[in-house]
Amino acid sequence: MKILIVDDSSTMRRIIGNVVMQLGFSRDDFDEAEDGVKAWKILGDNQYDIILTDWNMPNMNGLELVQKVRA
Repeated sequence: MKILIVDDSSTMRRIIGNVVMQLGFSRDDFDEAEDGVKAWKILGDNQYDIILTDWNMPNMNGLELVQKVRA
């Protein structure tokens, strides 16, 4: 299972990544992006089963990202 973690806070990305690893996933099972724009670029090259995204981010917020993914 591939997971994409999207958050503008590097601390939150690290915390979420640690929780994901505590759930039994490895570091190779997830990627990170610091905003919706970078996540959208990553999504163009990869497929993910789960996207864990922050709501409030610069450039493209979480809602805008989810709307683009679902469109």
